[in-house]
Amino acid sequence: MQTINLYSLLDKKFIGADDLRKQLTDILSKLPKEKEIVITQNGKPKGVLLDIKSYLEIEELYEQIADFDPKLIKKVNKAVEEIKKHGGIPAEKVWKQLGI
Repeated sequence: MQTINLYSLLDKKFIGADDLRKQLTDILSKLPKEKEIVITQNGKPKGVLLDIKSYLEIEELYEQIADFDPKLIKKVNKAVEEIKKHGGIPAEKVWKQLGI
């Protein structure tokens, strides 16, 4: 599982929760072009606003995975909980260890 690293996060467009509230109509009109916007609160990333096409693509991917291996979703959710409890290894470190 790939963890989000600082570099991939910094490539995204950020907006504060207060600005989001004030500029929602304008932001929604630009969302199809932006694809995703990271929403911050007190300077910390708290959520992501996705365009509907990207969201539906993600949902379709989840369905395909579940159809392929119904137990896989449970395994992934268990792995995510383990990472939350004990921390994880950044993908770049794993790739380096594997020589990729």
